[in-house]
Amino acid sequence: MTTSPLTIVAEFRVSTENRTRFLELCAYDSERSVSDEKGCLRFEAVSPLDDPQTVILVEVYEDEAAFETHLATPHFKVFADGVKDLEVKEISVRKAARHAPKA
Repeated sequence: MTTSPLTIVAEFRVSTENRTRFLELCAYDSERSVSDEKGCLRFEAVSPLDDPQTVILVEVYEDEAAFETHLATPHFKVFADGVKDLEVKEISVRKAARHAPKA
């Protein structure tokens, strides 16, 4: 099934002492993704107001191929290495299709 656009919702759990550095990595990945990847339409990092140790990435790509391209970029490698180094726990990574508004 081809999904266009494709939304990625990735949830992470980060310790208090590593939160600032992790958010810096999220900002770096977000900035590079939006500026360098033609297929990345949106990339945001958010946290629930009542749970600052949870960080949720909401990313929108033109399609699955654009997301696969993202996973092969140097800036994603920096992010992925940082997740390991900071011992950030990946809770889930979900792919979603947009139903409204229509693309």
